[in-house]
Amino acid sequence: MKAMSVPTEAASIYNQALALSNQGNYAQAIEKYLHAVEVFPQFIEAYNNIGEIYSRMGNSEKAIQVYVKALSIKKNHKVLLNLGVEYYNAGDYKKALQYFHESLQLKSDFIEGNFYTGMAYFNVKDYTNALRFFEATVAIDHVHLKANYLLAYIYYENKEYAKVIECLNRIAHNADDKMFINRYYGFCYYHMGDFKKAIKYLTTALTSSPKYAQFKAYLESLTYENKVKEIGDVDAKIKELEHKIMKEKPNLSEYTRLSMLYIFKGQYKKAEDLLVGVKARMAR
Repeated sequence: MKAMSVPTEAASIYNQALALSNQGNYAQAIEKYLHAVEVFPQFIEAYNNIGEIYSRMGNSEKAIQVYVKALSIKKNHKVLLNLGVEYYNAGDYKKALQYFHESLQLKSDFIEGNFYTGMAYFNVKDYTNALRFFEATVAIDHVHLKANYLLAYIYYENKEYAKVIECLNRIAHNADDKMFINRYYGFCYYHMGDFKKAIKYLTTALTSSPKYAQFKAYLESLTYENKVKEIGDVDAKIKELEHKIMKEKPNLSEYTRLSMLYIFKGQYKKAEDLLVGVKARMAR
């Protein structure tokens, strides 16, 4: 705890409360924090932690009351963020944004403040502003996993494939979902015309788990719609390309496109077999 003006007794009680909270003893922790506040009524950090405990316990109304009390003592960027998060979690993005922006006015390089502001804009489909705040988040923390994921999504929808790859490069080593990363790499290189790299990454994504274990569900639901619009009648396109492969000598681009269509349809085994076959032919 950094507040130098906090009396020693209040600081000691605060640290006891913090230990209790970390152990999951929330009721006792609240009692201790309240005791610290009795000793030092301007103890904003104690109020903030009480609010966080109530939030963790699912009592948003009480959490909001405590945060408002803290802010009546002094405006604080962390308390403003936490107050905004309560409204964010309730789906009131407009009110959440009000507090997020206030938080950033006090501390413009606040990572969580920038990220949550971006998330609120993302949820109301204001992707221009979401992009701005996710970029600010990544400017402060280059490997911020969630911000890079969401930036990749927005760039991909904007057809800025080189920027998607920049995002993927930043998090490729730390990401827990390697298939998500490899699939996005593959799609980007496909659209950029580098079909050999597209084949490489799509094959890696599929062979690591042929059934393609979860692909960030909320991102998939958003991107699939746009891809269907972009491709048109998926079944008709698959039949057309399958016919061409049987009758003619298709190029690498057509093989890659067909494999992508199989993936969109959930036909992962077909996509895997096709890609592995193409790789074998390329190796000859």
